[in-house]
Amino acid sequence: MKPSASAVAGAGGRASGETDALGHDREGKIVNKLKAARFGGFIGTAGLTAALVGVAVSGTGAYFTDSAAGAIHASSGHLTLSTTSTSLSFADLVPGTYKTDDVTYHVDTSGPADVWLVFDPTTPGFAAFTGPKDSPFFSGGGLGRYGHFAVSVNSGGALFQSYNLASAPSGESGGCTVDTYGHGGSAQQATSPTDTPPYCGVPTAIKLSSGLTTGQGATVHLTFGVTGKWTAQNTTVANVPYKIVATQAGVRPDAQNF
Repeated sequence: MKPSASAVAGAGGRASGETDALGHDREGKIVNKLKAARFGGFIGTAGLTAALVGVAVSGTGAYFTDSAAGAIHASSGHLTLSTTSTSLSFADLVPGTYKTDDVTYHVDTSGPADVWLVFDPTTPGFAAFTGPKDSPFFSGGGLGRYGHFAVSVNSGGALFQSYNLASAPSGESGGCTVDTYGHGGSAQQATSPTDTPPYCGVPTAIKLSSGLTTGQGATVHLTFGVTGKWTAQNTTVANVPYKIVATQAGVRPDAQNF
């Protein structure tokens, strides 16, 4: 049986609905505290659940991996050219009789190599030898129809030849065809004092060999002389600097580094 309010009061307590000296309902206060404790427990549980979800999403898990260490090592190769004497002498030339001198070359290379005969067009010697007929810089075409020049390799035919070492004047067709390797020219010679063979200046670069590997080489034959139109005796005919140049296969000797 539920005790009466008076019994509770007699035992020193308060019946439901009674207030303390400050007017607070003690039973109601206890109830509110229990509700707050339950609500706070719910909040704490919800927060813990969110934290566990975060861990599950951000974790990397455990994956199998393996590796092997290495390093990149690199070094440059080489391209070396060796030749016999490159000092050529065409002395005691007689008009209409041409002389030939040779240079033999070999390469030692890490990759295929080409070999070229190269002239420097900025030198006075080249200007006096060949060039545009109407250019003061090139001495009016150099030797022109007074000179003959030809280049061949081993037992092959002429890679380049000309009996008129002047290039065609501006605006004129020279009748001489030379490709990007300096090959071509004209084999036509004068047949009379007034006959003029096609204008055909000497290229600044003439390809001699292609795709040589270590130990391979060839012999280049350079033919030079004065034609029957030449009359001056005991005079210097030409003094032309040149180079034998080895390059990587497919690269011109005048290519720029970039």
